[in-house]
Amino acid sequence: MKLMTHTVVGFPSLAASSEIIDALAKKSSIIELQIPFSDPTADGPVIAAANEAARKAGIDTHIALDFAEKVTAKYPQVDFYFMSYFNPILHYGIADFVEASEKAGIHGFIIPDLPLEEAGEMLAECKKHGLNFVFVVAPNTPSPRIKQIAAASGGLLYCVARLGVTGSKTSFGSELKTFISRVKKQTKLPLAVGFGVSEKADVEAIQNAGGEFAVVGSEILRSYEKGGKEAVIALVAGL
Repeated sequence: MKLMTHTVVGFPSLAASSEIIDALAKKSSIIELQIPFSDPTADGPVIAAANEAARKAGIDTHIALDFAEKVTAKYPQVDFYFMSYFNPILHYGIADFVEASEKAGIHGFIIPDLPLEEAGEMLAECKKHGLNFVFVVAPNTPSPRIKQIAAASGGLLYCVARLGVTGSKTSFGSELKTFISRVKKQTKLPLAVGFGVSEKADVEAIQNAGGEFAVVGSEILRSYEKGGKEAVIALVAGL
C-alpha cells in the first residue's frame, strides 16, 4: 500500500510548502502539487481556503513550475504530479505548460474538471512528452464509462471514494469495496483512492477494498496549520 499526498503550492507560503514537501517525501510515493485557482470546484473548504490564500499571495503557474523544479530535483525518489483545474493551464498554453512541466521534472497531471471528450490536446501533449494524465472516476460513473476513461488514463486511475468535495469525513465501508471491485473489472491500472482520508483505519480500508494508493490532502493542511512540519511528519508516519 502506497501513499499519494497533496499540498497547495504557496500555502501558507512557499517556504511552508517546502517544509510540507520535506515531511511528505519521507513516506510518499506520489506527491500532488496543486496550482492555486480561484474556483476549485472539486475541493472542500480546507483546500479551497488554501487556494485562495496562495492566490492572494501571488502564486501563479510560473511560480508553481519553478517550485516544482526545485522539489523534483531534491526528491528524485518521489513522483510529482501537478493537480490543477484546466483554466490556469489553458491560460498558460497547453503545449507550453506540458513542455515546461516535463522540464520541471513533473511525471503527470490530475485535472478534475477536464473531461475525456475535451482532453484531446492535453493527452496528445502528454504522449509527446512521455507524461501521464490521470483521469478521475466516481461511484456513480457507469462501468462502460469507467472502461473508456481508464483506457485514456496514464500511470494510474483516481477513484473518488464518495460524491461531493474533498476534506469531509468518508465512511470507507462495503460500498467502497463494491466500487473498487467494479473499477478493477474495467482496468488493470493501479487505483488511487481519495476524498476524506485522515487516519490509518482509512488507509487500511482502502487497501482491503483493493486500492493501491491512499490519497491524503486536506488532513495534511489541517495538520500543518495546527503544528507545522512536525505535525505533518507525525500524520504521515501514523498513516
